[in-house]
Amino acid sequence: MTVVSTPLPPPGGPAGLGSTTGEQPAPSDVARPPVSLAPVRRPATHIPELHGLRGLALALVVAFHLFGNGRVSGGVDVFLVLSGFLATGSLLRRAERRELRLGEHYGRTFSRLVPPALLVLVATAVLTWLVMPRGSWVQTGREILASALYYVNWEMIAGQLAYGAAGPQTSPLQHFWSMSVQGQFFLAWPVVVLIVVAVARRLWISARDLLFVVVAGLTVASFVFALDLHGVDQPVAYFHSWARFWELGVGGVLALVLPWLRLPGALRPVLGWAGLGLVVSSGFVLDGGALFPGPWALWPVAGALLVLLGSGGSAGWGPRGLLQVAPLRFVADISYALYLWHWPLLIAYLHYTGLARVDLFGAAAIMTASVVLSWLTTKLVADPAQRFRETFGGRRALVAAVVSVSLVAGGTVAGLTVLERRDAQLLAEAAAAAEAAGPSQYPGALALSPTHTEPVPDDVAIQPAPAVAALDLPDVDDDGCIQENVVTPGTDVPLTCTLTDAPDPDHVVVMVGDSHIIQWAPAMTEVGRQEGWQVQLIARRGCRLAAPVGEVNTTDMCWSWRVNVLEALEEMHPDAVVVVGSRTSTTEPGDTVIAAESRAWRRLANAGIRVVTLRDNPRFGFQVPACVEQHPDGAGCARARADVYSPVNPVEDAEGVPSSAVHLDLTRFICGDRLCEGVVGNVLIYRDDNHMTATYAATLARPLHYALRAKAQWLFIDPMDSPPVRQRF
Repeated sequence: MTVVSTPLPPPGGPAGLGSTTGEQPAPSDVARPPVSLAPVRRPATHIPELHGLRGLALALVVAFHLFGNGRVSGGVDVFLVLSGFLATGSLLRRAERRELRLGEHYGRTFSRLVPPALLVLVATAVLTWLVMPRGSWVQTGREILASALYYVNWEMIAGQLAYGAAGPQTSPLQHFWSMSVQGQFFLAWPVVVLIVVAVARRLWISARDLLFVVVAGLTVASFVFALDLHGVDQPVAYFHSWARFWELGVGGVLALVLPWLRLPGALRPVLGWAGLGLVVSSGFVLDGGALFPGPWALWPVAGALLVLLGSGGSAGWGPRGLLQVAPLRFVADISYALYLWHWPLLIAYLHYTGLARVDLFGAAAIMTASVVLSWLTTKLVADPAQRFRETFGGRRALVAAVVSVSLVAGGTVAGLTVLERRDAQLLAEAAAAAEAAGPSQYPGALALSPTHTEPVPDDVAIQPAPAVAALDLPDVDDDGCIQENVVTPGTDVPLTCTLTDAPDPDHVVVMVGDSHIIQWAPAMTEVGRQEGWQVQLIARRGCRLAAPVGEVNTTDMCWSWRVNVLEALEEMHPDAVVVVGSRTSTTEPGDTVIAAESRAWRRLANAGIRVVTLRDNPRFGFQVPACVEQHPDGAGCARARADVYSPVNPVEDAEGVPSSAVHLDLTRFICGDRLCEGVVGNVLIYRDDNHMTATYAATLARPLHYALRAKAQWLFIDPMDSPPVRQRF
């Protein structure tokens, strides 16, 4: 679960998107005066603090990314506030004057945003081809497409990505998430303002008053949603458009109430300096990558609001002078392009040098290159695009932007189609070669068995090849019954995949959980086939089986699904429910047991259903296939077993685990005595940073079979030879 600051167009632009003026709205065009009291209007005045604040926030973002190992500075939150402030005020003024025409407005907006962004996306594709691992090409291509179409934040949520510090395993387009949030806002917000103004005219009320009610209500609702989702799934909240809207919304609220505010001149410098202190200190005090967009995001947001509130009037001893220095003005002038360029250059540098994090020399070199490229992009791409818009009008500029995006998106789709087809062919050929070679060359997990005495040859290619490991998924992934962790009607109804369905099965086994249970499907399918069981899978990505308590949590995407799954299992009454019992971490040593999960096991035990737990596999802080591709000898592509696992399986003695449950620990077939490596028995274990390849999972079938025979004996007894202990449907 990248950041970087949200890009804002250069100053002086139309639509208020880059304007640094504080002009007040013209009177409404309604025939009769509004029923609300007229605001005390401040005269139109230039707000130089705003442009300087933009430059300062961007400078902090780049500095923290390059010299702070990708730490979040809070600059993106400042940019979101400024975007909401400028867009809301400008749109309302033009809508009240009946001058807001969507085609013209979108042309002005996206003729600024699109050309520099497309240039950087094309450059990122070239950098990916030149210096990045082959296995990253498809995912980067998907992110290029999503970035061009302003939905990359949702692509990252769907891919279960979290904002990560700068490293060779980090996406070169991680920072585009905030552009997508802002682009979605720029698309929707003019329509919202037009609707509100139209309704206000029909009701003979003030458009400003009505818009204030709408914006304030949406902002509060978004903030509450962000708090709830942050507590449940912070990586998703970080990228979620609705969880981020409140930061845009508070800027809009300030733009609407500013005409009513008459702050004493002596107070404004105090507010300005206080706000500036909050903005600058945010990245030093807070770990925004883990804390935002929760309540701690109020730190930089409040800072931006205070700087805006402290603007206006005489400069006095306020921060205006500091925010008007030439370096900040220069950074603000190229801020959008600088935002776009610095992150892909940073990730490409790490891949090219093989460094885990950027050194001081590299950071300085990337900073210099980013500034030069940003200045050239502004002068040779952004400014000519604006001259085109001024010459031919906003509608034609919009057409040009749409055509440009279509060309890049179409080229990306074509390239992805070729890559994915080629990767699928390579994976099929590799699988056929490995099957023909047999377990003598590709023993996989069996190479860690004490009974395996044959030497593993070291002169054969690893299977699957790291470049195509991401495609090595269980067959069940293609069946359409794996549920995604999204909030749409009906997605809380559990779906069942039947992995093996014998004509008259002796026993019914149901695997339940998230992607970490899905990856065991090849092994369990083979066991079920050999034993004549009916094996079923109920899975939703990101949702492990647990027993929720308390009132319904509408923002917890797993809440109602878990409730429905437990009810379905009680009705099915299978012979065994198989779950992943412990949870490993990429940072914390040892694996743990979640209380809500053991509570679900107790509920099943009380219903007479036996639970079988599997110990979780390791999680790495990096993409294992990319690491193995760059280091075929596996150097640096492992974690110490002691850093991954507790000395004993924590499920064995965890509080609340039912005594009827049995626990399987197959980690000795995944890790050695000291290291958890990426390749065992010439088989690549992982297809990303924490999921096993289907090829390796299939080699775990025999160890899983033996473990079940030893611990879950009731599954191997003919039901006709034992008294009935359950009803089966």
